[in-house]
Amino acid sequence: MTRHCDVLIVGGGLAGCSAAIQLARRGYAVRLVEKRRYPAHRLCGEFLSPEVQGQFERLGVAGAVRAAGARAIDTFWLTAPDGRGCRGRLPGTALGLSRYTLDRLLFEAAAGAGAVAEAGRTVRGVAGTLAEGFRVRVDEEEVRARVVLGAFGRRSTLDRVLQRPFLRQSTPWVAFKAHYTGVDVAGVIELHAFPGGYCGLSEVEGGRVNVCWIGQADALRAAGGRPEAYIAQTLCRNPVLAERFGAMTRLTPSFEAVSQITFRVKGTFAGDVGLLGDAAGMIAPLCGDGMAMALRSAELVVPPVEGLLAGTLEPEAFREAYSRAWQQEFRARLRLGRWLHRAGERPALARLAVGTLARWPRLGAWLVHRTRGGS
Repeated sequence: MTRHCDVLIVGGGLAGCSAAIQLARRGYAVRLVEKRRYPAHRLCGEFLSPEVQGQFERLGVAGAVRAAGARAIDTFWLTAPDGRGCRGRLPGTALGLSRYTLDRLLFEAAAGAGAVAEAGRTVRGVAGTLAEGFRVRVDEEEVRARVVLGAFGRRSTLDRVLQRPFLRQSTPWVAFKAHYTGVDVAGVIELHAFPGGYCGLSEVEGGRVNVCWIGQADALRAAGGRPEAYIAQTLCRNPVLAERFGAMTRLTPSFEAVSQITFRVKGTFAGDVGLLGDAAGMIAPLCGDGMAMALRSAELVVPPVEGLLAGTLEPEAFREAYSRAWQQEFRARLRLGRWLHRAGERPALARLAVGTLARWPRLGAWLVHRTRGGS
């Protein structure tokens, strides 16, 4: 039997769930499909920059986020590979909450708003257009949808199905994430550079420490492909990270990992499928704004989707409205993020940057402001 909906959203992370909540509350028939079963860990810095507080209020989940144990973060500590560093205040109160907790919370909120939310199911094919409608294969079932939104993250098998050009570009970046215990980082987001990359530490619910780093694939190969050896051989060349890892014990049974990370703008559409969050473009983790951007991208796409479904926007106007809003909101931020990433992964530039920020704190405040949106 073929099922029908107004909007089918592929991916139950922050962007997908946020879009589902907003559209379902407006009375549209929304189907949200996520291939994982909750709860599940995701590779993520799990740092929610200050503007998310307003986003959570608008979604109606701020109270649930606080009740889930989100940790307040108001200070940053940045070090160069030689351990020299600077500290400062964030322009507001950020939050630390694991994706293990947050994704399930938002997925349940989407279902509570009226969306048909399905976990453990996979979208295997998408065909159609905004003008004619879409046929989507969810496992062995066919779903007809007027609009399809892709919120499936930085890299997915669906990217190949949609024949996205960025897949032809090879990149040298790999990233890892795990939860640890043994050090006190309460109230602080730590960012420590090492040769070829940088590592972030921040507290999440339950007093756990989320440790997430990005570095060169060559260094991982030199470590025999083993994350623990990579930590010892490369990350711990920064004395602060050596001290941190010497005191910490890993809690999660394994590392979350991803390779072939790109910071290029990938585009707001693949054919007529609208793209949200990291599926459209990923900011460098050094900026710490990826989760807020994912939530914001959902806020940007909802008004054009509503206009299309209500008949006040034609397909081309829908595409133009979302693409223009996305570019205005994120393009400059992503460009600056790429520049900061290049500085962070080069030891000489990282030392220069940290020294400069220590001398001129206002420059650091400006950079933080320029890599973020409003509340």
